[in-house]
Amino acid sequence: MRNKFIFLLILITIPMWDLYGQVAIDPGRGFTLQNEFVKYVFEANGLGLSAMIDRRTGFNHIQQVDGSHLLWEMAFGKGTMRPRISNNYKPCSYINLFTKTNGDQIAVLEWNKMRFWEEDSIVTVRVTIELPESDGIATWRIQVQNLSNYWGLWEVACPSINGFPSEGAYDLALPVCGSGGELLKNWKGFFKTRSPSGFLPMQFISFNSGNNGVYFSSMDGESRAKDFSVDSRKKTLSLIRYPENMGVTGSDLPDNYAVAFGPFQGGWLEAAQRYRPWALQQIWTKKGPISQRPEFPKSAINIGFWIRDTWVWDLPDSVEKNTGDPRTWTYDERDPHQMNLPFLKVMKIMGVPIAFQWYGWHKNFFDNEYPHFLPPIPGFKERIKELVDSGAVIVPYVNGLSADSKIKDWNQFDPYAIKDEEGGLRQKFYRDGAGRLTPMCPSQVPWHYTMSKLADSITGSYGANGIYIDEVSCNSHELCFNKDHLHPLGGGHYWADGWREFYQNLLLTINQRGKSVVVTSEAANEIFFDLITANLYTGRPSDYEIPLQEVVYSGYTLFYGSVCDFRKSNQLFNFSVGQSFIDGKQIGWMDFDLFRRPRFSAKVDFLRQCARLRMATQKFHTFGRLLGPLSPENHIPEFEEEFTEEGVHKGKVPSVEARLWQADDKHLAIFIANYTDKEIPFTYSIDPTKYGLNAGQYDLTEITPEENIPLATGGRQIQRTEIVKPDKVLVIEIAPRR
Repeated sequence: MRNKFIFLLILITIPMWDLYGQVAIDPGRGFTLQNEFVKYVFEANGLGLSAMIDRRTGFNHIQQVDGSHLLWEMAFGKGTMRPRISNNYKPCSYINLFTKTNGDQIAVLEWNKMRFWEEDSIVTVRVTIELPESDGIATWRIQVQNLSNYWGLWEVACPSINGFPSEGAYDLALPVCGSGGELLKNWKGFFKTRSPSGFLPMQFISFNSGNNGVYFSSMDGESRAKDFSVDSRKKTLSLIRYPENMGVTGSDLPDNYAVAFGPFQGGWLEAAQRYRPWALQQIWTKKGPISQRPEFPKSAINIGFWIRDTWVWDLPDSVEKNTGDPRTWTYDERDPHQMNLPFLKVMKIMGVPIAFQWYGWHKNFFDNEYPHFLPPIPGFKERIKELVDSGAVIVPYVNGLSADSKIKDWNQFDPYAIKDEEGGLRQKFYRDGAGRLTPMCPSQVPWHYTMSKLADSITGSYGANGIYIDEVSCNSHELCFNKDHLHPLGGGHYWADGWREFYQNLLLTINQRGKSVVVTSEAANEIFFDLITANLYTGRPSDYEIPLQEVVYSGYTLFYGSVCDFRKSNQLFNFSVGQSFIDGKQIGWMDFDLFRRPRFSAKVDFLRQCARLRMATQKFHTFGRLLGPLSPENHIPEFEEEFTEEGVHKGKVPSVEARLWQADDKHLAIFIANYTDKEIPFTYSIDPTKYGLNAGQYDLTEITPEENIPLATGGRQIQRTEIVKPDKVLVIEIAPRR
């Protein structure tokens, strides 16, 4: 009866007046689901996906395999045992195909009452595939009913595909930690990455062989624990769900969300544009764009660039600063004003508001004795006051994720720590000299209180107008099996719920004094975009980077960071800062050494140029939308540099790049950056009507920090060549002629 009840629930979710056809199909003959865009072919009996053909080109993305193809897999758990079954364990029991009045098709596939490990009729698996009439990308759902009196579910993968992707046959567009995303051409490799996570900060990836693309996205607005798993050597792809109460006798997997999977025509940009409409309907974007959020800190909007540094900023010229190595930091206790002079000098040089991420302000050694950051080094409060009064945003560092299990009062924090399956701590090793940093479970309100109290002291008693919460946004959902925490064991959405509540409590606490505090965190996990003011990108300049996340979320949050070793070449620095600028990031996150050595003056000039232009283009960069790269119609020379992302390697990048942005008033803007010391022409064409900007003629205006310079009037099709001067960034607005 329970199986029949669940099947009725499926029908209830589909209004009966939307259906005009139901067809029963014999699983023994296989099954084909198709429309004019795609053909999905399922093998007989096991219903493994054996072909996925883009009918517009005839391109089949699924290759032949040894044995049978897959559709789903699952593992049961008890103790340390993990027995597995797949869709080929037993033949499919039945297939029903429904057709909706709008032409959409819904296929329901069921493996009914399977025997498993000496128990009769204990497992039912139901896969539902919905294929829209007007698209080739289907949505895939799975539900598992478990009536075992011994086994619990451990993990469930669907879709789980073999025969795709072929090694080296696709370019992979991947959200990554610390940058907007990466495009890995002719990709070979494998990964298994948790979501939600700062390491996979959005829930989609895409593959492209030429214009033949495959889109893969979990449509999980509750942010449950899952892994994206892809292996090009084995030709496998899967979305692995971690159920609530993993390994607990009788645990099930409800049909919580769909996965979008299927072929499309286009590249990474089209994939990002597919993801954006779904993303803008989720809880983390419900507050609306920044332009419609009166509570959004104005001080964050007006940041020209970022600096990060430690306690002492004016080291002798003979000392090469290494901000990334805490063992080199110094802790002088001198006159606060004298210690602030390098900052005040930089503000005068740059002529724009500065945000400062402050490390080493606390007495305990970095990554030790957390969460005991207070009291700070003497003079901290006085230094903050002078800098805030000067117009700066001061963002001291704290770690919001971990406590050091070597502290004397660890017994107060151990009850709130994440525990693994055997009851052990999920400790992290960062480097020699760090403490035993141990992640706290976000479901535990006492940890929220600890960090909220700390943040309130820093922003209230000490006067900071910002705070940086390290690691929280960067971390991934760690499966917690601490039974005392009273959340479902292992999987579920308590991790996302807990950290969202953590941020909500922190914001409520620090804003109760009437201040508008800037809250930032490491990386850019989408599920916190309504709670975090700005998101730090720590990635180094890369020939792989694409503005994947910026295309999806521009206008809804802020990204910052253009990290670069400024001791290297000017063009590498210009590439890092300039590309970040045209992609919409708040630039910077270098230390004060950049400004105190004359040999870096050209880099400072380029940074200042971008920072000042950022302030003049907020209608696009802060409140607008990044539409994507603007392709040149002429040859653009490349230059070669040594890059470190994805391993040290030599790579080539264009000397000039451009992006197309759109403001709320529909005006367009072209952002162009020349990274080299040579003058380079850039030819482009734009049809403004394609973006909803309809007019007979258009005015083109160069935006500069000082004034707007009229350039030309264009017709419905704009075609121009800009002669981009050396080391130059250029912004041209396109508006209907008045």
